[in-house]
Amino acid sequence: MDKFDMDEKHIHEMFSQITVDSSKLAEQVKSRLYEGSTDMPARHRKRWTRSTIAAIAISFVLVTSAAASSLGDFDWFIKRFNPDFGKIVEPVGVYSEDEGIRMEVIGAQKYDNRAIIYLSLQDRTGQNRLTEQTDFRDGFTVKIHSPTNEGAKSRDEVLSARMSWKQKMLNFNKDTNTIYYEFNITADPDTPLTDPLELGSFLIYFNEKAYEDEPISVSLTGIEDVETIPIEKAQIFGGSNLPSDFSSLIEALMPDDYASMPHGEKDQWVSNIGIIDGKLHVQTGKIFNKEFGPSDAMLSLKGPDGNLISNDYSLVFLSDKKNNLLDLEKNDYDDAKYKYEEFVFPVSCENLSKYTLYYTGSVYSGVEGNWKVAANSSDTTAKLRTWKNDISVEGHLFEYITLSPLGLQVIGTYKGENFMVSDMLLEIETVDGIIPLEGGGGSQNPDKHTFNSSWDTKAPLDITKVKAIIINGTRIPVK
Repeated sequence: MDKFDMDEKHIHEMFSQITVDSSKLAEQVKSRLYEGSTDMPARHRKRWTRSTIAAIAISFVLVTSAAASSLGDFDWFIKRFNPDFGKIVEPVGVYSEDEGIRMEVIGAQKYDNRAIIYLSLQDRTGQNRLTEQTDFRDGFTVKIHSPTNEGAKSRDEVLSARMSWKQKMLNFNKDTNTIYYEFNITADPDTPLTDPLELGSFLIYFNEKAYEDEPISVSLTGIEDVETIPIEKAQIFGGSNLPSDFSSLIEALMPDDYASMPHGEKDQWVSNIGIIDGKLHVQTGKIFNKEFGPSDAMLSLKGPDGNLISNDYSLVFLSDKKNNLLDLEKNDYDDAKYKYEEFVFPVSCENLSKYTLYYTGSVYSGVEGNWKVAANSSDTTAKLRTWKNDISVEGHLFEYITLSPLGLQVIGTYKGENFMVSDMLLEIETVDGIIPLEGGGGSQNPDKHTFNSSWDTKAPLDITKVKAIIINGTRIPVK
């Protein structure tokens, strides 16, 4: 950032210290807390409940900026970065601060069940924890309404509702440790976005440090005599390349604390090493179900010829805090404290002094907290165009079509077993020419042969200029 931009930004930051009566602020910069949130599940592993996360978030502050400051920040942002959809969003200027991280919605606009959002993250502690790798991952949440159809009213079905977003980092300012993002969000029509638009996050990833084929400082000599434990099929929670006959898997290494990993993190370690039935067994351990820290390890072995040797298979065990292995038939993931993975290599105990163990994996840093903001926007109904279509394309009927400045959304049905909407080429015919669309994601119901799909534009679409939709060469006129 040049000196002019830095000075200008500093002026706007000084304006943000001004306080005014919030009741007199413009409607678009009002904010409120919301009672709950529904987020798109990105992983199926166990995570903490919302109540637990809320209890950890000791300090949560939601602040509404002064109208003059908000408008100034928005104008500065649009001028500085010229984002693709900057012309169709409204200034918001609300932020939430927790764990020393401020998340601010600079501008936003909602079109039915789609939204475009510009937001920033800033580390206010001076620790410069944010990096170019900083990400929300599955911590990002957007509140949606409960399903409108009669057959989907349970909490589980709301949580599994389809929602997707595209995230683009516009700029990373190292001087102020601030990141600017563009989010393009789409929800299924039967679970529309709330009004006002409510979003937040319960975790932020700062950085990933990757390790590839890093040597592990352990000796592979004198490991013939090792303590083992019996294992049963019900105690094997997973693994890789497992043999089809589990009856041969009757023995594993005793969990211990043998050596440190190359990354030096205490949350993961070499648990034990030994020879069982003439093969080298290497067991790693880690604290189970931690959001940040080391990922699962991948181990390999390098022989005297310098070539890497992969493991034959690996076994995964879970244990309680006393290292008692859990049983799939008697325990669940809530009982687990430690996770162990045992790698089995096709080498015997002869000349192991000439072999070296190698580690591949990553260590993630981040913070859990509670960031929530609500952004009002004006009525955009007049900027939507919806019509019913009866023209079928290759067995797919794009029955209800909606155009907005953000792109195209379709509710439809299909015949047969092959659902091919995501592979179709969609274009918009306007008075100025043809505009290609990107995307095709969404959801489908294979039992009812229905689908919800959406496509995006690279720049705001002027729906008044649209003449037709073109799908795999088939032209569907706008009604």
